Amino acid sequence: MKKTFYLESLGCAKNQVDSEVMIAALVENEWKHVQTPDEAEVIIVNSCGFIAPAKEESIQVALEFHAQFPDRKVVMAGCLSQRYGAELAAGMPEISGFFGNRAPERVPEFLERSLDGGASVFLPDASESSPADSPTVFAAHRPVRRTLLSLPGSAYVKIAEGCNNRCAFCAIPMIRGDLRSRALEDVIQEIRELLDRGLFELNLVAHDLNSFGRDRATGTGSRQSELPRLLEAISRLPGKFWIRLLYLYPETFPMEILPLLSSDSRFLPYLDLPMQHASADILHAMGRSGRRESYLSLIETVRHSVPEVVIRSTFLVGYPGESDEQFDELLAFQAEAAFDWLGLFAYSPEEGTRGYLQQRTRGRVPAATARARKTELERRQRPISEERMERFVGRELEVLIEEPVIGEDLAFARAYLQAPEVDGAVVVRGSGFTAGRTLAARIIRRNGIDLEAVPV
Repeated sequence: MKKTFYLESLGCAKNQVDSEVMIAALVENEWKHVQTPDEAEVIIVNSCGFIAPAKEESIQVALEFHAQFPDRKVVMAGCLSQRYGAELAAGMPEISGFFGNRAPERVPEFLERSLDGGASVFLPDASESSPADSPTVFAAHRPVRRTLLSLPGSAYVKIAEGCNNRCAFCAIPMIRGDLRSRALEDVIQEIRELLDRGLFELNLVAHDLNSFGRDRATGTGSRQSELPRLLEAISRLPGKFWIRLLYLYPETFPMEILPLLSSDSRFLPYLDLPMQHASADILHAMGRSGRRESYLSLIETVRHSVPEVVIRSTFLVGYPGESDEQFDELLAFQAEAAFDWLGLFAYSPEEGTRGYLQQRTRGRVPAATARARKTELERRQRPISEERMERFVGRELEVLIEEPVIGEDLAFARAYLQAPEVDGAVVVRGSGFTAGRTLAARIIRRNGIDLEAVPV
C-alpha cells in the first residue's frame, strides 16, 4: 500500500514550484498525494522564511497541523527549515523533521530518513544531486511537475535559483544561496512540455530574471544576461500562449527585450520592477544603485516603447534611518510614477543582513511608524490604480477564465494586465465558462480596481 502525504505550500511562486517538484518526486517514488490532511500519513509544510510575518505563519501552520492531527507525522520543508533547521528542531519537538530548499527532488530520501528515526534535519545541497559541471538548479533527473498548484491554465516556470544582488534588507542569498541559472535548453524543454499539456499562461520567475545566465562563464568580458536569448528562443515556439515576466531588477533592466514585447503579442506587456524606494540615501543604504531619476527614466522609456505596458512595483518602508522627508520623497515618486499596481511592505529586520546591522548606526524606525507609512501609501495607491484601470473600459481583451462561480452567471478571470493572485480581476458576466480556457471579452465598467466584462 502506498504511503500518503499532504503538502501545504506557503510563500512565493518560487516556493510553489519547489512544492510541485516535491509532489512529483514523491509520486515517482510510490507515495500517494492526497488532497486533505486528514487522509495523509505525513503532512509537509513547505515554509517561507523571507520576513518575520512569513516565519511566524509557517511555524503556526505546522503547529496547528500537529495539534489537529497528533497521530500524523508533520514535517517542515523549504526556506525556514533551510535557514533555521537546527534551531527549529531544538525548539519544536512536535515536528518530525526539517528539510531544506536546495534540492526539493530529494524529499523522498528525507522522509525515509525522518520516518525511520534518522536525523531530523536534512539540508541537502543542490550540487550533490547535479553534475558538478552543470549550471542547472534542478537535479540531472528532474521530476515532471504533473500536479500544479496554480489556478487552471497557468503555471510558473522557475528559470534560476538564488541571487547575487545582495540588497541590504534581503536574506534570500542566505536562504537560497548564490545565483544558479538553469540551462537555457532545459527551460525551453519544460515550456514545451507545459504547452503540450494545454497550459496557456507561463509565468517566468526568479529572484531576478535579468540575472539569468550571468553565473555562467562567458570569457573575460562582463557576464551578460541570457534573458534576451531565452525570450528569443521562446518566440520561435509555435502556438498561442502567454509568457509573463515576473521580477525584473530595474537597475539592470535589459532594454533589448522591449522590441520583443512590442512585436510578439505572446509576451505580455506586463513588467514587475521592484524599485523599493526613491530616496537616494535610502537606496544607497539598501545597496541599490538605482535613483529616483533613473527609475522615472526607465518607466518613461518602457511606456514609450511598449504603450500597452502595465507596470507593477514594490516599495519597502520603515528602512533604518528613513526620515519623514525621505518618506515624502517616496510619496512624490509614487504620484509621478503612477504604477498600475504596487506592492507594499514594512521593513522586517532579518538577522545576518546589512540592514539588520544598520539599525545600530542609522537608527530604527518604530514599527508603528512603518505600518502607518505603509497604510498611507496604500491609501494613495488605490485611486492611482483605479485611474490606470479606467483606460481599459470599452476595450476588447482576451481573458483567461480562472473560476466560474457555481450558481451564478459569472466567472473570475484575468487579462494580461493582471498577474496571478496579486492584482485585480476581470469579472465576466455569462455562463458556460471553462476554467483554464480563454475568450474575448469587452470591458464594460470598472468596479474599484477590478473590471467587469461580457463575452464578445
